[in-house]
Amino acid sequence: MSFLRPALEEPPMAKEKNTSPKDQFRQELRKCRTAKQWTHRALASRLNCGHSLVGAIERGTRNPQLRFAEKCDEAFGLDERFVKLWKRMNNAFSGAQWYAHWADEIEPEARTLRSWVPLMIPGLLQTEEYARAMFTLGIVEEEEVEDHVRARLARQTILGREKPPTLWVLVDEWALQRQVGPPEVMARQLDHLLTLSGRSRVHIQVLPADPETTAGLAGGFMIAEIDDQPTTVYIDSAAQAEVTSDPELVSIILRRYDKLRAGALRVSESQQVIKRWRDSWTSK
Repeated sequence: MSFLRPALEEPPMAKEKNTSPKDQFRQELRKCRTAKQWTHRALASRLNCGHSLVGAIERGTRNPQLRFAEKCDEAFGLDERFVKLWKRMNNAFSGAQWYAHWADEIEPEARTLRSWVPLMIPGLLQTEEYARAMFTLGIVEEEEVEDHVRARLARQTILGREKPPTLWVLVDEWALQRQVGPPEVMARQLDHLLTLSGRSRVHIQVLPADPETTAGLAGGFMIAEIDDQPTTVYIDSAAQAEVTSDPELVSIILRRYDKLRAGALRVSESQQVIKRWRDSWTSK
């Protein structure tokens, strides 16, 4: 077909020294598309996606996924050029940059979020007091505490928007009984969980302190389902944090989530457990 051309016709790859992998991808996409004199709609028809997604990726407001990169290479007749750029992007989101990528670009786009965090209340559900107490435990430098608290609260704004994502959260029962801050901070934190659990799009299930599975011991994770994009996960462990939509890793995390949820209490039962621990903290 006309859009399959020899590799010799490839335009040069962007090589700006200070250009991020994401910018390289979107610049290359625009360069290849305009070289073919294709509109967003014309390219989208070849990629089997919405034309708005092509425009959003070129503007940098949406992130390409692996399948999108593969289809670009196929449409432009290239030898894994876009796949290689995608891999650079994916690698760039490991380590310290994962948080900004996830919080700024993945969570706000998500239709559904599934979460598991061992030993503590998940960030999206934390009160300001609890978050501050967490960060003052030596997780970050003292002068950075308030910046981290503000960033955590900023993430939570997605729950207050007109159409918030559906949130499924597995909460470790140990997190309900582990003291973070004074007892009154814990009591208010658990009150907050009960308030959130009353929302139609928030489903909180407690994983008992004596679960029958050890699937959650490997570390925390979150799963994001985004329209027109493959499922994306972040994986958090003592060694590193990583954001990826690699199908093999996503499949592993989905299986791990299913195992954990199978051992979790129902929502109504979870509310009773949270109330019991809330009352325990209130009485101290």
